[in-house]
Amino acid sequence: MPSTRIKSSMRPLARGKKVRSIKVPQDISEQSKISGYVFSRRFKKRARISSVRISDSFAAGTAAYARAKLASRVASDSDGAPVIGDNYIRIKIDSSHANAGSDASKILMRFGDNKQVGLLGFATTKFPKGATMKWDLNGVQDYVETIPTDLWDEITLENPSGDGMKIDNVEIVHSDVAILDWDCNAWLDGSKGERHGRLGLAAKILEKKLDAIDNNWLPQIHWAARELGKADGTKYGSTGAWCSEFASWALRKALWETPPGNIGSQSMENYFDGLERKFTISQILNGDYVLNAGDYVRFQWSDGGQHSGIFMEYLDSSSSPTNNTRVRTIEGNTGSTVKVRTRKFKDVISVGNTR
Repeated sequence: MPSTRIKSSMRPLARGKKVRSIKVPQDISEQSKISGYVFSRRFKKRARISSVRISDSFAAGTAAYARAKLASRVASDSDGAPVIGDNYIRIKIDSSHANAGSDASKILMRFGDNKQVGLLGFATTKFPKGATMKWDLNGVQDYVETIPTDLWDEITLENPSGDGMKIDNVEIVHSDVAILDWDCNAWLDGSKGERHGRLGLAAKILEKKLDAIDNNWLPQIHWAARELGKADGTKYGSTGAWCSEFASWALRKALWETPPGNIGSQSMENYFDGLERKFTISQILNGDYVLNAGDYVRFQWSDGGQHSGIFMEYLDSSSSPTNNTRVRTIEGNTGSTVKVRTRKFKDVISVGNTR
């Protein structure tokens, strides 16, 4: 694996070094009050612990509650976002063009104007024709956790060398979510046009995210999809668990007056109940209500933990619903990030009609 370097002040990640992913419980209940920061390297330094014990019952256990207050302070003090799950960039160099390879020493992966990661080539062959090269960003977690969450939408590749390379494909995974997989077939060449060759990825990142929702035009789904892979709940109003805050944020983008700040799924349910737009799971199973794309959904897990999401579509028939009927949702703080999920009605408490 090529090494990874952060500017000149950071130590490079040695080639071939295996970097372990940071795995978190897939469903963290809002009752735990914890955010993804409890799994971050910054949190471990503040807590003076070497590792965070992770299990399926972590979010419901006393360890989560004990760490929630510190995680909240870390979130408040942070200028970036926690590094959750897999985070990497993979580049495939074209194999057909005679000059596709390059002797450039590195590619710069820029996040906005002020943050950058140096993607080093192989020691001798640099960026050889036909090579597939992967850089694990978890290897420089301390630095990546200083990158503001929205700058993952503004990634640019730059070749500071005059020796260009032809890139066949670029893939980026952020917090276990693929935010880019582009067959670009493009030259990254510092000798062409500008002082440095640049390849802007923002448009293709947005295209990839919107493809995950089948380019749904509903504003709350559209805005939620733009956040896929993001792990910083402070953007949505919470330094703890942030599933309801995220759902409320997306709905406010659609001009619903849902509650802001640190809230919970009960507050969201109360909001729709006050508008006489709340429907229970019993009404759904009885056929009295069929969900619409963009509806608010309140969940409850078997251990009593609760969660929020936004409904996207039925995966099974909506005409004869059962507890096992599957639906697709988009949610915040699921695995401590924003993801598209498949759920069953057995976990639904109520919904809020947004038609």
